[in-house]
Amino acid sequence: MKPIILCTLLLLQVLPCYAHARAPSPELVQHIEKAMEKWRVPGLSVAVVHDYRIKWSRGFGLRDEAAQLRVDTSTPFQAASVSKPITALAIMIALRERGLSVDQEINPLFAGLLQNDAAHPWQLPNPFPEPVTIRMLLSHTAGTSAFHYKGYRYRYDADPPAPVDAIPGMREELDGLPPANTPPVSVIRPPGKTWSYSPAGYTVLQALLTAMYRKDFADIMSELILQPLDMNESSFAQPMHPAQAAAIATPYVAQGQPLAYGPRVFNTAASGGLTTTPTDLAKLMVALQRALKGESSGKLIPGIARAVLRRQSGRTEDGKCFDTGTTGRFACRSSWGLGFDVNLNRYLEHQPDDASTGDYFGHTGFNSGYLTVFLGSKKGGNGLVLMSNLAPEDMSGPVPQFTFMTELVRRIADEEHWR
Repeated sequence: MKPIILCTLLLLQVLPCYAHARAPSPELVQHIEKAMEKWRVPGLSVAVVHDYRIKWSRGFGLRDEAAQLRVDTSTPFQAASVSKPITALAIMIALRERGLSVDQEINPLFAGLLQNDAAHPWQLPNPFPEPVTIRMLLSHTAGTSAFHYKGYRYRYDADPPAPVDAIPGMREELDGLPPANTPPVSVIRPPGKTWSYSPAGYTVLQALLTAMYRKDFADIMSELILQPLDMNESSFAQPMHPAQAAAIATPYVAQGQPLAYGPRVFNTAASGGLTTTPTDLAKLMVALQRALKGESSGKLIPGIARAVLRRQSGRTEDGKCFDTGTTGRFACRSSWGLGFDVNLNRYLEHQPDDASTGDYFGHTGFNSGYLTVFLGSKKGGNGLVLMSNLAPEDMSGPVPQFTFMTELVRRIADEEHWR
């Protein structure tokens, strides 16, 4: 059977077509290898999307320096905050399946879903008169806590694997009770007005999904997103499954210095717990881009794609506008849709307030020892995913290695002649 016929048959089954027809140019390979040496990046994995297909994917460098194991296209990395927009897609699918609105107030919804629980139903503490809605949580305008999760240490190399730090349950994470290492999740500013990045808001959404489906969060995400899109090397399971733990790229925090105890456990998985590959993330990107032009893939329909990539209202906090590609021009309006940053150009730069909304959508991710870039075009079906295994342990400070990633974005965008 000819490849084009097979691809057509797959489309009839509402599954996106994925092709790996080409390799990166020798010039790009040379550039990447020199940049990795300059920045002392141990390992990198790249997938490039062109015309609604995966054009090529490839691994570079080492996933484990001590064992001299190389990165290949099946090497998993932690996607970190790129978990959030994928959770947003799952939320939108769940709302559609349950006949609910994205403008539903979160506390009455929790009260109804959890009314028969033995424990008192959890409610998001909100001292303001304005109610918090699902839309606000998805778009970082709910006013929820702005702290960042740092994860929990875990001995994947022990027999059997075991936690170093006690790992809290969801209720302990929400209420900030031991052994949680973060404060309670609450509303700290008037909802619906100010854009402020809130990982904690996605923990509330994780709790919502588990209340709706009465299943483990990883199973819900597999059912709604990963399995329908053929993302077979991805999982939200935390701790990781043994096979993923054995294959994952070792996280490094400095040249030759692996993160002590290896990858952190992020039981707040909606915010940062996805383990995946660039190829799998590129499959999701292609599915979303196809849905934007009217072709459903799995449970991802055009209406959901348009909704998540529609820019939402709100403004950044005073003095915290986004830089843009032009000196002296800023993006102070919210750049977010529902889960995704939707105001980007081909270089991963924000568009200023006096320009039209950007033609690209995306998200970045940073966990201890891992960086991810996800960037796709709204038209034309172009994009890239980059994942590396070098980043600081301290997730509250600067990330100098991110410059390596953004420089590579620019190089690929220019080579691909993106507009």
